[in-house]
Amino acid sequence: MVFGSGSIKKVGEEAKKLGGTKALLVTTGNLLEVTGYLGVISKSLESVGIKYLVFNEVEENPSTTTCEKGAEIARREGVDVIIAFGGGSAMDAGKAISVLKSLGGKASDYFFPKIVEGVTTPVIAIPTTCGTGAEVTRYAIITELSSKKKMTMAGPAVLPRVAIVDPEVLKNIPKRLLAWTALDALSHALEAYTSRAATPMSDGCSLIATDYVLKYILKAYEGDEGAKGRLHIAATLGGMAINDAGTTIIHGAGYYLTTHHNVHHGLANALLMPHILEYNLSYVSEEKVSMLLRVVGASSVRELIKNMCNLMNALGIPDSIADVGVKPEELDIMAKDALEYKRNVANNPAPLSEDVMKELLRKALLGRSKVYGS
Repeated sequence: MVFGSGSIKKVGEEAKKLGGTKALLVTTGNLLEVTGYLGVISKSLESVGIKYLVFNEVEENPSTTTCEKGAEIARREGVDVIIAFGGGSAMDAGKAISVLKSLGGKASDYFFPKIVEGVTTPVIAIPTTCGTGAEVTRYAIITELSSKKKMTMAGPAVLPRVAIVDPEVLKNIPKRLLAWTALDALSHALEAYTSRAATPMSDGCSLIATDYVLKYILKAYEGDEGAKGRLHIAATLGGMAINDAGTTIIHGAGYYLTTHHNVHHGLANALLMPHILEYNLSYVSEEKVSMLLRVVGASSVRELIKNMCNLMNALGIPDSIADVGVKPEELDIMAKDALEYKRNVANNPAPLSEDVMKELLRKALLGRSKVYGS
């Protein structure tokens, strides 16, 4: 972990430590140029004699095809270090490219429940949003276009070797993207905290991340640079939490909104979180719930959920999944789709069935204002 303002300038030094001589910069579109970091990174690499090439074809939800193409380029060009610069999509693509370039085969060969092991090309991950935490996770979420499913590569070989977390990259992040990604970090923290796989270590990361997001998100949304830095830390802590504990059905249900309605991943989680979290917390131990309520300063779960809803209102989050295009007749297929994400179902603290999922989704369709009051 390399943290601090201006720490991106250390990317060359870190790549050199990993034995790098030629780097593949994995990113989305013209993000490097727009943010002004192409010059910073290229200068840092050139200062230690590392050559580089840019692979900028990563989509918002990276596909198997894109990752396989990136791996072929890395293999052909003799790349020995991968630098993933961007949000979760760029970092997940960078991790998948590393696996495919090093171990061969197709992306589908490595999807969960397979655990990806072996020696892979080292990845340096540089997050440019404050949500995903992908810079510290052993997961890469890849979209299979033919089935419209989000698939997961998981295992020690997927984990980046270095994470460079530089708060300065958030200086010009659009307000809407900041809100969506920070709520993704909150979702990671709360899902890990309530997960069946939670540990005392993941709980510690979860509680600090939850505290930081709830305390600083509005200040950051209004432009406070110090608050943005706190959100950047929260996102990394959320990633560390799900590295141990995984995510629950909030993520499993949210994937449908992304693959079928092109909803940003963080926004998808935010739309579902109040309804599913309230249900899940009713199956979490009284001791853990009490600790969470002390951290967030709420007297009850209901107060916590209402405070979260008020926060989302202030951040301009749509009220209902209907607002992003979901129709009532989709709830059956959406419920079935969510339950196919077995890893999320296994982590969920509360029992799940199609009827339970449909009822939770019905509330999300009805909207926060009608379920919890405006």
